Amino acid sequence: MAKKDLTYGDAVRELEDIVAKLQSPQCEVDQLCDLTKRSVELLKFCKQKLTATDEDLKKLLDNID
Repeated sequence: MAKKDLTYGDAVRELEDIVAKLQSPQCEVDQLCDLTKRSVELLKFCKQKLTATDEDLKKLLDNID
C-alpha cells in the first residue's frame, strides 16, 4: 500500500484480497511468505484500531453519568 494513512476499512479489504489470492490455484508457493507477513501486519493494525476504539468508547460511556 502507498504511503498514505491506512484505515481499518482499507486493511480489511486488503486482507480479503490476500485471502482470495491464497485460495486461488494461481497462488505460487513463493508468494505465501510475503502474503502471510503482510497479513500479520494488517491483523496487528486492525487489532490496535479495535482496541483503541473500544477504550475510547468506554471512556465516553463512563462520562455519561
